[in-house]
Order: sequence, then structure tokens, then C-alpha cells
Amino acid sequence: MKTGNSWLRSAGIVAAGIIVTVLVISPAAHSRQKKKPVVAPTITVTPTATPTPEVHVWNFDQDKAGEVPAGWKALEGDWQVIADPSAPSKPNTFGLPAGRLLKSLTSALEYYPMAIQSDPTEYSDFTLEAQFKSVGGRFDCSGGLIFRYVDDKNFYLLSAGCPSDYFALSRMTNGQLIGLKQSVVPTDKDTWYRLKVTVLSGHFMCYDNDKMIFDFDENKIAKGKIGLWARDDSQAEFDDVKITVRSEGETAAPAAPAASPSP
Repeated sequence: MKTGNSWLRSAGIVAAGIIVTVLVISPAAHSRQKKKPVVAPTITVTPTATPTPEVHVWNFDQDKAGEVPAGWKALEGDWQVIADPSAPSKPNTFGLPAGRLLKSLTSALEYYPMAIQSDPTEYSDFTLEAQFKSVGGRFDCSGGLIFRYVDDKNFYLLSAGCPSDYFALSRMTNGQLIGLKQSVVPTDKDTWYRLKVTVLSGHFMCYDNDKMIFDFDENKIAKGKIGLWARDDSQAEFDDVKITVRSEGETAAPAAPAASPSP
């Protein structure tokens, strides 16, 4: 019996020692390190790059006075670079000197001097603008921007002039100038004005000094070159001609309300 009791006592002591050892070695429940939750990586969305607009500017300041500037072609009239101290970007403009009285008379006051860009590129959607003034003219003092030019008998025209104080959008069709829309806008000699037209498919927004005068919808001519225009003996001058070409699918910015027509 003593031997059995001794064996049981020894076994109990060993078991107690094992339990104590486990309790000492095992960390307390509150001290165990918790697994950190796995955080999903943040997906960064890269914004689509905005296409850089294609812009071309002609200020004629590096061209020689008395000659047709590089990149331009005179179709009708004695177009040339003119030194003008009042030019928005000094020292030169591109325009017409005095003269053409006889030609105006023999054309029954329907004579249209024109100069176009010699580059064969044709434009569809764009903003075309330029500084314009007329020094004088006995019969007329008009000037304008040609766009979607197909040939000298088919193109669009945004023009302004005196003495009738008009601002007009027209279309030349088979050599006949057809008025599309017109407003009364004061236009004086020896005063610079900014003419601008934004063309988006068949929608035209027309501006004078950055104020929208009117807009118009038509799409008879889909694309073409750009150019400059005058009438009869107008001594029209232009500076800072600029075209901003719109990318395919680009939409025009919301336009300011058109000016109310003058009485």
C-alpha cells in the first residue's frame, strides 16, 4: 500500500509540475498579439489627360513690309505687310493700302479682295479670331474672316464694317454672297476690333470684342481653309490672326448670351 500511495503521490507531483509549467510559459490571454487585419490596397484612378489644343498664330512681325507674308497667298487685291505703330502686336499688320477705286467701280461695288492661308490644311471645328481695323475707304471700310474656304466662290464669312455699322455672317455660294444673319454693331475707322467665330459642326457663334453678338445653325460647307476678306477700296488691316483647332468629340464652352440687336 505504501508503494502504491508513493507512486500516486509522485504522479500527482509530476502532473502538477506540468500544469504549472504550462501556465508559466503560456502568455496571458490579454497579452497575446492579435492578427492585424489585411488592408486592401487603394486603387488610384489616373485622370484622362486633356488633349492640348492645336493653336496657330500669325502676327506678321517677322515679315517684310510691302510683301505678302510667309504662309499666305493673295487671291485678289494688293495684300501686303503694313508697318503700323498702332498694331496690337507691333510693328506690323497684314492688309490693304489705299487704292482699288477703279476696280471697285468696274465691279459695281461688289469687289472682294481676299487672302488665304497657303497651307493646304482644311479645318472643320475651331475658333478663328483676329484683330481688325479699317484705315479708310471712299466706298467701303469693311473687313472679315473667311473660314471653311473651298475656293474663291464658296466659303463662309464673318465681317464687320462702316459706314453702315454692320456685323454679319454670310456664305459665298457659286460666287454669290448670301447673308445669313446680321446685327447693327457700331464700327468706326481707325479703331481696332476683335472679330471671332467659334465653329462646331453646324453651329456658329459670332463675337465682336469677345461679346457674342449672335449664333447661327447651318452646315452647307463642312470644312475648308481660312483667310481674310475686304470689300471694294477698304483699307482693311489685320493682326494676331489665331486659329484654335478643336479635337474630335470636344464640345464648345457655354456661350455668353447674345447681345440684343440695336434698334
